[in-house]
Amino acid sequence: MAELIVLARHGQTASNAEGRFQGFLDIPLNEEGKRQAQKLASLIAQYQPGRIFTSDLTRSKETARPLAALLGLKPVADPVFREYSWGVLEGLTWAEAAVRYPAIFPARQPDLRTIEIPEAEPLAAFRKRVQAGLSLLLSAEETSVALISHGRYLNALMVEFLGLDFNGPWPFTFASAAVSVLQNSRGRRRLLCFNEKCHLKGDFHA
Repeated sequence: MAELIVLARHGQTASNAEGRFQGFLDIPLNEEGKRQAQKLASLIAQYQPGRIFTSDLTRSKETARPLAALLGLKPVADPVFREYSWGVLEGLTWAEAAVRYPAIFPARQPDLRTIEIPEAEPLAAFRKRVQAGLSLLLSAEETSVALISHGRYLNALMVEFLGLDFNGPWPFTFASAAVSVLQNSRGRRRLLCFNEKCHLKGDFHA
């Protein structure tokens, strides 16, 4: 059973830079995201993960590539780790959604849990998917594993791991290519590190 789970959000994409909802859209990394992925690899490698999991979306798999090359591992890409589906919001900024769907979305972005987003993934189904992903991570034979995934998915995964209220609010925000570390040891679950970004600022030395 895995005792250490190293989490990282994928590197930056053009949609991230423009503030667009991505969800299931398969957007590749931009040049900044590729640079972030290279720097991310050196930090995660310090935890010596024996297996690397990713979502099946390109931005997640591309982010994992430098780490996999550094450790000589083949990432396991699984749709269970895919980002939450934002329905009709996908591909849009909030301002564009407010113009296109004025009866549904206010001009100022509210708490997204308080409105029904057409065609979005039901939260109950999303939670089951997150629980399945967490079970896959915890049941790994390796002592330490890594997961490269997505912002909202990682938020929900951490809430589930720590036993917080899934109905919210979810307190975590993940920067592109930032690292968080979970520990599962002797029946105790702890958050050891959250949203670490020093490697992206040039302050980290492998």
